[in-house]
Amino acid sequence: MNRNRINIISVCLLAIILGLILQSIHMILPWLFGPIFASVIMIKLLKRKIIWPTWLGNAGLIILGIQMGSTFTPHVLNDIKEEWLQIVLMSVLIIGIALLVSIVFKKIANVTFETALLSAIPGALSQMIVMAEENKKADILIVTLTQTSRIMFVVIIVPIISSIFGDHDSQSSHITTAPSVFDVLNIPGFLILIIGITVLYLLFYKIKFPVPQLLAPIFILLTWNLYTGQVFTLDYPLIIVAQILFGVRIGVQISNLINELNKKIIVAIAFQNVALIMGAFILVFIFNLFIDYNINDLFLSAAPGGMAQIIVVALETGGDVAMISSYHIFRIFFILLIIAPLIKIFLTNKSKKYRN
Repeated sequence: MNRNRINIISVCLLAIILGLILQSIHMILPWLFGPIFASVIMIKLLKRKIIWPTWLGNAGLIILGIQMGSTFTPHVLNDIKEEWLQIVLMSVLIIGIALLVSIVFKKIANVTFETALLSAIPGALSQMIVMAEENKKADILIVTLTQTSRIMFVVIIVPIISSIFGDHDSQSSHITTAPSVFDVLNIPGFLILIIGITVLYLLFYKIKFPVPQLLAPIFILLTWNLYTGQVFTLDYPLIIVAQILFGVRIGVQISNLINELNKKIIVAIAFQNVALIMGAFILVFIFNLFIDYNINDLFLSAAPGGMAQIIVVALETGGDVAMISSYHIFRIFFILLIIAPLIKIFLTNKSKKYRN
């Protein structure tokens, strides 16, 4: 057995042990923070090199995607359809906050406008990095560090705020309100879903669609629920497995990222991400004055960061997974189809004027 495989097994065992300890002391997100702490301990304290296989991280995301997709019932979709205006408005305002924050980030980090702009847009890491590669005035290292480090702030700050306003009594209640997947599906049903998710994932991956690991199972499960009516949920141990696989990947990324940061960039990144998260929180309070919604659901719907991290928080704080997912899915498409092209056109024109 090679050394990396031994390290992978070791970090998984440590993640389980830490997860159980954190769960016993009632810490928020024990099965996400446990793997993150395990990875940092292995890499930084024990000096073990861990190359976390991409397929393991993807497997965790696919499991989360299946759970997210299973919550999109016809009744839920009808409710979401009636909320389209606030979904659009929320996405536009969050992008607006990001643009304002980028102005201050530019001054603190002493970077170009292009770098600050591409660093600030939330939930679009791959698209912003590609545009940073194409733009000569953008610092791709700063863009990558800023977008990637947002994971750290999301998994630390968002759960703390969410745990204050979340419904602790209904934590994981989504898992008991529908029958287990093993009670609903027979072998043909399992095969149909597995084949459908695999085919759509490969298609999304080939055309470079954003977060195919999440969106492919979401769309397949959404279609399944609409056409069969056989609604189910994943058993909680499967959700724990997904969090471990995903959490270790985050921990490895954080451990590797720490070495590349200097004090000035740390201050700028900290300001940017805290400002984005607090800006989202203030925006949610304003929204809550006009619409009667659970503030935790609204906050997680608005929170900047990757959809996977936010959904893990939603699962653990009794959040409305379907509602929160719908906001983030719309934001992904909004950034991909509207914001990213507009930014590209703007930066291209700015570059032409600069050359002239």
